[in-house]
Amino acid sequence: MKKFFIQFAIFVCALFLGSETLWAKGDKSADTQTVYIFGVATAFGDSIMHFTEIQEIQGIGLVKKGFLEGRSLYSYQLKGYLENAENLPNRTCTVFFSEKKSKLQKKYTKLKQRYQANKKLSCRTLDATTFSFEKYEAEY
Repeated sequence: MKKFFIQFAIFVCALFLGSETLWAKGDKSADTQTVYIFGVATAFGDSIMHFTEIQEIQGIGLVKKGFLEGRSLYSYQLKGYLENAENLPNRTCTVFFSEKKSKLQKKYTKLKQRYQANKKLSCRTLDATTFSFEKYEAEY
């Protein structure tokens, strides 16, 4: 029985170390990455949807198989802007990102067309001079 637990502990350690090397292979250099990003904000009690323009942010890291580092903080930037500058509380904000601008442009167009087709909703675009995403600096 004791031998089984020792073998099991070795197996778990091997799994852990193997997964760490897999995660490290997925990391990309944050200094050379250019990521394109846009945000969407909506409220369930309001008929106005807010779209930001597609913005380019340099030096962002995509880690762990294509996830944006600090992705929730970018949606909080949009939420904070709408609450403070526009006085629009209780917005649900999300961000979309890609390394390829053409791929993100397709997603942006598709989302905007879907919501503009709904006659009960109106779409408002926040241009880059009004709101722009700031690069998230990871603290390690």
